[in-house]
Order: sequence, then C-alpha cells, then structure tokens
Amino acid sequence: MPVSWIRSHKTSLWRRLDPVQAVRVIVDCYGEEAGAEVLLRAFLEERDRNPAAVRFWLRVYDLLNGAGEPQA
Repeated sequence: MPVSWIRSHKTSLWRRLDPVQAVRVIVDCYGEEAGAEVLLRAFLEERDRNPAAVRFWLRVYDLLNGAGEPQA
C-alpha cells in the first residue's frame, strides 16, 4: 500500500509544534478552510495508524473551534 503524503519530509515540522502554534500556522496557510485541512490530516493519520498524530490534529481542531482554549 502506498504511503500517504502525511509521511513526507514535512511531517516532522508539525511534530515540533505544539497545538497552539499549529493553529496559528494552519490558519495563516488555509484561512477559512483550516478546519477541513486539520480534519483531513487527522483522517490520514488514522489511516496510517498513527494514534498520537490523530490526537494532535484533533487537539488542533478543538483549539481552532474555541474548545479548550489555553488559559492566559
């Protein structure tokens, strides 16, 4: 089975960010479509059987939608 794009060399870049940083970057890149992009990435990680990455992207999605915002 071919490996999805999520396992490309760019994957390690996301693993260095925390979810709050990832929200900022993904919103800058995808704007209003950021939520769809995050869910797509979570789906692809699930397909690749990477539960830690799925949890990361779902946390990003929660933050993107205002759930569980960090305390200032």
